[in-house]
Amino acid sequence: MTDNNSLSRRRFLQATGGAASAVAIAGCTGNDGSDGSDGGSGNQSGNNSGGGNANRDMKEGYLQLTNSSIETLDPVANTGTAGGTVIVNTYDSLMMYPDGEAAVEQLLASEYESSDDNTTYTFTLKDATFHNGNDVTAQDFVYSFERLAASDNSRRTYFILDSLGVAHETKTVTQDGEETEVYKPGTLAVEAVDEKTLEITLEKPFHASLEMLAYASFAAVPEGIVGDVEGHDGEMEYNKFANNPVGCGPYQFESWEKGTAVEVSKFDDYHGTAAKNEGVHWQIIEDTQALYNWGQNKNADVIGIPSSEYSADKISVDEEDDLGREIGTYGPMRNGDTANYMSIPEISVYYVGFNMEAVPKPVRQAFAHAMNQQTMVEEVFKSRGEPAYHFTPPSIYPGGAKEYASHAEGSYPYGYNTSQLDKARQVMEDAGYGPDNMYEIQWTQYESTTWEDMAKILRDQLQSAHINMSIEKAPFSTLLKRGRNGNMEVYTLGWIADWPAPDNFLQLLNPPQTDTSKAAPTSYINWSSESGAAAQQATDAWSTISNNLGPTDQAGNARSEAYVKMEEANWEDVGFIPVYHSLGERFWYDWLDLAPHGGMGAERQKYHEAELSERK
Repeated sequence: MTDNNSLSRRRFLQATGGAASAVAIAGCTGNDGSDGSDGGSGNQSGNNSGGGNANRDMKEGYLQLTNSSIETLDPVANTGTAGGTVIVNTYDSLMMYPDGEAAVEQLLASEYESSDDNTTYTFTLKDATFHNGNDVTAQDFVYSFERLAASDNSRRTYFILDSLGVAHETKTVTQDGEETEVYKPGTLAVEAVDEKTLEITLEKPFHASLEMLAYASFAAVPEGIVGDVEGHDGEMEYNKFANNPVGCGPYQFESWEKGTAVEVSKFDDYHGTAAKNEGVHWQIIEDTQALYNWGQNKNADVIGIPSSEYSADKISVDEEDDLGREIGTYGPMRNGDTANYMSIPEISVYYVGFNMEAVPKPVRQAFAHAMNQQTMVEEVFKSRGEPAYHFTPPSIYPGGAKEYASHAEGSYPYGYNTSQLDKARQVMEDAGYGPDNMYEIQWTQYESTTWEDMAKILRDQLQSAHINMSIEKAPFSTLLKRGRNGNMEVYTLGWIADWPAPDNFLQLLNPPQTDTSKAAPTSYINWSSESGAAAQQATDAWSTISNNLGPTDQAGNARSEAYVKMEEANWEDVGFIPVYHSLGERFWYDWLDLAPHGGMGAERQKYHEAELSERK
């Protein structure tokens, strides 16, 4: 399949060494910053495997951060948190999650109002300027949202047409010999009432409309900047635009050397508070040991601490704020310094996923029986998170964390906080496997020693259950492409919230959206009635969710029941095995004054309020 259209609103995340440190796509999970990428989970890609030169030239006044490899800097094409952390600092949307906190606030919108039936939103825009000097107008948003819906480069079409549900018309086309309904370009119910007034009409109420509009895919770009939608020839060739972003955020783009570094500089005409620093330099580092060395050599202001180098005994917590963030110090580190420290439970999940068409159910069940989430979190991930038994994180699970724990402990069918190798072996023998008939399977993961440690534990355990598992590591972008093409059997990724509600996570379990023969699936598990008996249960539950998206108590109760049904359907058919919910951590040197981030992840944070003093 190709990945140029999108039904996807994925943020697939893969861990990069730290337990809570993960890489994501804006659509896979995101980086919590514990690996030092601080703001982009995305893949940690690393051409800088040598650990860094402590005497390298640093631009005066620039924040020195690290990041993962980036596919694109086009807001509608990006699906990774590595690109997302750059995009959120160069582009602005109507709304935002301030410092990655879950409470949405206005950004380019100076005010807004909604209709009595919650289907029409009217936004008044602030006075703002794009990096090319053009004023930001409502017509720019009309164009930007049309790109999101209609551009062949968009991987987030699903966000605007299905998740947010902006009213639109469809047309019938033939794809793969079948007739299907697709968006009819130019029919999106987004109107520029005047230069500073934007009106958006939804097909039906959506409980997270404002939260959705905070996502970077909804960022403003100058009208006609590229010619990938009808009626616009384009001021720039698409590849130039995707590699040279033009937004209205606090930083303007300077350079991007793929696989090496990205740099942005202070935008003096920013509509908000002008940056208190001169810019941001992200060094792209994939290898977790190199990432650690980079920070210890003081090449980064925010320090990556992979789990192999991490010790909870070095944490001293001085305070806990009203959001549950623990703030204190970490150290001494290898270089003798003590770092500042913060942590917060992220709204995220890391998981093992199966191509259900390729991997029989008994094999998937054997993996689930073998997995001891608690042991993995404690021994492999150094307790930098909590065991996961649902795809939905505890803080947004129906009924909250207490109900999450009660349901998991009482109903999880594969052993709560235990490994059941006898049951793993039995389910495989019942399926006809044995010592002379071993099942061969390939595990694909991001280049992370931590995830590899977990994979090796599972590999060794599964030998006794008649499964031979080989382990392959791949760059994050390669892993995603293989997934979209259905070319993986079992893999590891993660997800951090696009908006803080279960439907954002459980879309990955909606069987029709997991079909890798279609453009831009939300996940790569190929769940259907042919691959799992509970597929229809999940499909029906998702239908209930989709028909009850309004902000009323009645709709919320209907969604909550359906959320649990989807979780239980996944338990039955084992498309995903949830492993852990990450702890977002950050370690930074004294010379950096940077606000702590919230549970939505460090990649949501803008850095213009960060201040630097003299590095030591």
